[in-house]
Amino acid sequence: MNSPYRWVTIEVDGYAFLRPVFRALAVRTLRLFTEASDPATCPDRNSQGGLVTAVTEFQGRTVAIAWSDFRVDGGCYGQANSRRFAAFLRQLRHEGDGGPPLLYVVSSAGVSLMQGRTVFSDAFQLWPELLAYSREQLVVTCATGKCLGLAALLYGLGHYRLAVAGRTHVNLTGPEVLALFFGEGVDFQREASAEAVLEHTDLIHELVPSIEGAFARWKSLLNPAAHTRPAVPDEDAATDALLTLFLDGTPLELLPGPCPSLRVFLGTRRGRPLGIFINPPRRTNNLITVRALEKYAAGLDLFRALCLPIVSFLDSPGVDPRFEQSNAGNIRKMLWVGEKLIQYPYRAMGVVNGRCFGGASSLTIPKVFGGWRALAMRGSVIGAMQGTIIDQLLRQSPRLHEQWLQTSATQDPGLEDLLASGMLDAVIDPHELPGEIDRLLSGAGAPDPRQESPPNGAPALPRDDTGSAATRFLARRFAR
Repeated sequence: MNSPYRWVTIEVDGYAFLRPVFRALAVRTLRLFTEASDPATCPDRNSQGGLVTAVTEFQGRTVAIAWSDFRVDGGCYGQANSRRFAAFLRQLRHEGDGGPPLLYVVSSAGVSLMQGRTVFSDAFQLWPELLAYSREQLVVTCATGKCLGLAALLYGLGHYRLAVAGRTHVNLTGPEVLALFFGEGVDFQREASAEAVLEHTDLIHELVPSIEGAFARWKSLLNPAAHTRPAVPDEDAATDALLTLFLDGTPLELLPGPCPSLRVFLGTRRGRPLGIFINPPRRTNNLITVRALEKYAAGLDLFRALCLPIVSFLDSPGVDPRFEQSNAGNIRKMLWVGEKLIQYPYRAMGVVNGRCFGGASSLTIPKVFGGWRALAMRGSVIGAMQGTIIDQLLRQSPRLHEQWLQTSATQDPGLEDLLASGMLDAVIDPHELPGEIDRLLSGAGAPDPRQESPPNGAPALPRDDTGSAATRFLARRFAR
């Protein structure tokens, strides 16, 4: 049976509408996925229906590009371009190992109104198709210009979501509809701006100055070792000192938006990539807020798509218990992040690097969550709550206070009780950290360590259904 689609190899000369793609990737040819019925030997932007689907070779590997062209029918999702995009994703997945990494540049007014309600079946099939693709391969999305309706939903399926600063608006509908139903007082330009969305939600992960900036970020995610720079001082001196202990150079900081209590990095150790979560050490106000939990979740999704081992450094007095955080869903967010940690399919190690109290302890990826190794830096303090606070709370009850004093006497500052129970594997000094990171990375490409029997008789954790393809990808990419 003949396919309704074909591949056409095109070169940069004569394709003005694709020059930004050629220029950003520094390539001269693309393999365009287009309709077989298109009689043009040289397809143009109109024949693509506002959506370009293509692959190319970049840095020795195949990568996929989907590119909305707002100049053609507002980049809307109609029957033809939606069917082609869905077929493109399916074909790439079936060609092996889940397909190549995908960069999807989104600039669209949403579903085409001109094609009537029957278009919805074709357009909305892109949701499950892109979701299935993202379960097996890295998807980076970049919003530019208008990103409305279905376009905003598809944009949100990216593991890392960029937006071009100063020129991007993201919302479920456009300014005309808002004005028609809710009056002229709605300031769409301000409220739907990428800057406002970044401030108030977790939909956008990072602002970039241009499409070229988005491609640059994508390239650094694909090959972090090639983008590692010599170490330079960071304004956060304590974080800089910790990272300098074990990284090759200055890491790539990800998710650099609101939430100063958590930083996320992609770094390399001896050329091998590693995902890093860190609360800036010795910062008093490191409470884990809803925004911090959203940042943890985004980092876990990205590092999982990149098939990376991770390390989480925790220095926090606990999860923020204030009602504004409770009303923002902090308990549900904790469960959300906990599930992602429990199901993380690659080696994950936690390091207590100061304070570790209450629910924040879950972010050290404890062994009962399937953590590969549990460490504490010497001098760290671990407990359900700060000991001085417990002492104050129980002073009103002499009986309970006496019980607490007896219990606290068994909790020596050296954390020997946690070592004896198996909750901690080691208490280390700074000079020992590089060796621990080397041990973590030594398993890259090995079978999923969570198939091994977990400690303390805990039940074995199920392997994620994307693990086999991702593990093969990891083994090929990082095998020495």
